[in-house]
Amino acid sequence: MSSTRVERADGLVTIIFDRPAKKNALGAEDWDILRRTLIEVTDDPADRALLLTGAGGNFSAGADLSGNMSSGDGRGLTGGAQQSILFEMRAVGEIVDRLHRLPKPTLAAVDGVAFGVALGLVLACDLVLASDRARFCEVFVKRGLALDGGTSWTLPRQVGQRRAKQIAMLGDEFGADRALEWGLINEVVPADELPKVARDWATRLAAGPTTALSLIKRSLDGSDSISFAQALEDEARAQHIVFTTHDMREGITAFLQRRPPNFTGR
Repeated sequence: MSSTRVERADGLVTIIFDRPAKKNALGAEDWDILRRTLIEVTDDPADRALLLTGAGGNFSAGADLSGNMSSGDGRGLTGGAQQSILFEMRAVGEIVDRLHRLPKPTLAAVDGVAFGVALGLVLACDLVLASDRARFCEVFVKRGLALDGGTSWTLPRQVGQRRAKQIAMLGDEFGADRALEWGLINEVVPADELPKVARDWATRLAAGPTTALSLIKRSLDGSDSISFAQALEDEARAQHIVFTTHDMREGITAFLQRRPPNFTGR
């Protein structure tokens, strides 16, 4: 039975990793729920934002490796697992890619540990809140593993190549203040305030102009691979699109009437 829960309310989809006994380590069923939920959020106009978090004082310790390891003979993965590892890693990679490309705003709320592939999920989100007791680690090198979870791409883009190599090649844990200093997260809040602040941020995202947010996300994510001239052209095309939406008309009307806008995602 999966330990991942999915909750929906007022356009906000919340995915909660809930396996406290293993610090919310992710097994096959958890990955399947994450994959299916991301597909649903992509396709359903009623789903307007995604919050990713963990229960029991941790985000996630990463992938649950216990089911794939041999019984202490020093040879690591079993033969069957060795044959399937490429397929499994491609499947995980496809899920992380779906999260990164999701056409809705995403927020990760991190308490406790976010290690290994769980850090990859965090870095694939648009915004990241962390509690003051959050801890991060590219733990792969300590297990004799290469990077996964997309962190070979997201990490250097967020902290720079030198810092990324330090984080990945030494595998040291670091806390929320260091993560904030290095640009991995947006804000640090006291642990007991994290659920409320995360809910407030996520609710604001879910109540926003969905099409405009999707286009903002797309333009920022692609900005490092295009010229300034192309960025200006893409902005013009994006504005052309949002001018056809109900939310744009509502936003202008609310401004003129001096009231908060009531966006509906249309």
